[in-house]
Amino acid sequence: MFRWLKWLTIIVVLLAAIAAGGGLWLKSYVAPEEKLDLAYDPVSIKDKAVEMVAKLKPEIVLSEADVNNLIKSQLQSNPASLPPDMTLDGARFEVNGDRLIAHLNMTYRDFLPVGMLATYKMTWQAPNLTFEPLSLTVKNYDLGKDRLDRIVVPIELPSLISIGNMEFQQDQIVIKLRLQL
Repeated sequence: MFRWLKWLTIIVVLLAAIAAGGGLWLKSYVAPEEKLDLAYDPVSIKDKAVEMVAKLKPEIVLSEADVNNLIKSQLQSNPASLPPDMTLDGARFEVNGDRLIAHLNMTYRDFLPVGMLATYKMTWQAPNLTFEPLSLTVKNYDLGKDRLDRIVVPIELPSLISIGNMEFQQDQIVIKLRLQL
C-alpha cells in the first residue's frame, strides 16, 4: 500500500509540474509583443475645419496618428465596446485603406496579459465614422468578431460645414467638405 501511495504522489507531482509548465508556456505565448498605452493627444475636427477654410481647400486629412488619437479617446470614454472580462491596457491603430488594424494589449480577468489583433472595416455613416469588427485574433488563433462591438466616432463640425464624402486611403482618411450657406 505504501508503494502505491508513493507512485500516486509521484504521478500527482508530475501532473502538477506539467500543468504549471503548460500554464507558463500559454502565458508567454499570448503575452503582448510590444508595450502599448492609451495616451492620446486631443484631435479637434473643428480646428481642422477652420484650418481648411483658411487654406481654401475643402477637405480635412486625418493622418494615421489622428485616427489613433480619436479612437483612443473614444475607447476611454466608452469602454463597453471591449470584449467581456477584458481590460484594455494599451492600443495602436493602423489605417490600411478602408481597414483599421488594432493592436491591443489586454488583460483577461485581471490575470492574463494578452496581445490581440482586431481588424475593422471603416465606413462613413453621417455624422459618424463607424468601425465594424471583421476579426479578432490572438497570435494566429481566430476568436471570432462577435467578441467585439462596433466603434462609433462622432465627427463634429461647425454648423456651416458638412461632410460630402469620406475617402479611405492607404494611411489616412480624407474628408471632403461642403459649405452650407
